[in-house]
Amino acid sequence: MWDLDGALLVQCTVPEAAAAAPLADGLVLTGPRAVASSLELRASGFTRPVLCDAAAYAGTRRKPARAPFDNRWLSWQLSRGYALTDSGYVDKLDIRGLNSILHRTMRLGPGAIALLPLHADWLRMPSDREILLSSVAFAEVPVAVAIEHVADPLGVRAVVSGLLELLALDVPVVLLRSDVSALGALCSGAVAAAVGTSTSLRHIYPVVTGGGFRAARVAAFSPHLLSYVSVDKLASAVQLTPDLSHLWECTCTTCNGRPLDWLATQGSNVPAFRHSLEHLRLLRDDLFTVDAPARPLAWFERCNAALALHYEIRTELPDWRTPAFLNAWRYASTPSVSSRS
Repeated sequence: MWDLDGALLVQCTVPEAAAAAPLADGLVLTGPRAVASSLELRASGFTRPVLCDAAAYAGTRRKPARAPFDNRWLSWQLSRGYALTDSGYVDKLDIRGLNSILHRTMRLGPGAIALLPLHADWLRMPSDREILLSSVAFAEVPVAVAIEHVADPLGVRAVVSGLLELLALDVPVVLLRSDVSALGALCSGAVAAAVGTSTSLRHIYPVVTGGGFRAARVAAFSPHLLSYVSVDKLASAVQLTPDLSHLWECTCTTCNGRPLDWLATQGSNVPAFRHSLEHLRLLRDDLFTVDAPARPLAWFERCNAALALHYEIRTELPDWRTPAFLNAWRYASTPSVSSRS
């Protein structure tokens, strides 16, 4: 699809765009000022893909799925190649809302991408999934999916299974608001996938009645563990496991040979996301050295290797938590015997 094929995008806020741009295959600018920021980026010489996510589906005042699109939002983007619709949230069993987004996108013509901000049950529940798949297949328009969950939607095996079925359709799919699972999606056929610069941009947070959202924690990607880990937790692990120092030392251009605990002493999340994005791009490049049919197996083997290291750490740190997404991908994408031979 256009120039997005295999792209590992960075999903960021407008103020983060300047720092994220040099590190990314492309950007997903997020928020109501995204289009204006994209024009500024183009004027400054940025030539890689830029998608604009209005995030109208997020927060306590989010729009419902059948809310009208903003024609100016769409026309500004379409005049430059392609556009994410400013879709509202597709709640559980909101079939009319789902089809409304898809049918309106069909009328927009080439370049329009139907943004589907989904309740997780659309992928998790077999009956809901069947409706989603048939609706997307009928519409035959590119879709961009963001998934709501209190923690990590792709830490749920059934959600991963649903995503894999969606990726198997003959329709271009972009995964938005993700983390390390973006690599699994790319290996499984996604046209592009976006990694959020912070936890608040790595999935859709549910609206909490009578409360607020959790403050976004600074986390950094550990390439050996194939996981984002909070920088405070990394700092503790570095100090408590000196015999596992090979897991914590980092030679990326941001860390420059330092152990990862230094990231906990920084005053912003910029060093952590620069470190993380450099490693994620290197890992994507490594996974893509094999042909497309072999990439799901390559991803499966990476998940297995990371799980073994997490178990090793737990022998020294009993409270260490293994991220659920590793097992979810491992079981949902278990390769057949024939694909191993």
